[in-house]
Amino acid sequence: MSMCDDFMICNYNKCRTKLSGYAWVTACSHIFCDQHGSGEFSQSPAVCPACNNTLTGKLDIVRVELNPSDEYKAVVLAGLRPEIILDISSRAITFWTYQVMLNIFLNSFRKCFFGKFK
Repeated sequence: MSMCDDFMICNYNKCRTKLSGYAWVTACSHIFCDQHGSGEFSQSPAVCPACNNTLTGKLDIVRVELNPSDEYKAVVLAGLRPEIILDISSRAITFWTYQVMLNIFLNSFRKCFFGKFK
């Protein structure tokens, strides 16, 4: 299984659905489906439902399109120096890796924990 075969899962504990369309990403490295992100982050101050961090900064919560258009991809990093582009890419890959590992851990925990009660 490669990381590219995996997909993002909503970090809202009672949701855990596969993300598509739009999602909400937090500065504390969590991601939520559009439904739960819209609901949770409309309150002030916003609090991350996964870790209870207070999110007060302007960019602590960002709504992102998970499959941006080719036009957007063509211009979003245009004009930036290569080291900035690489830094952004590195942070995005780190986020993706964290999410994949979190999903693997949670799935293993659930199998182990709930398997004992069958």
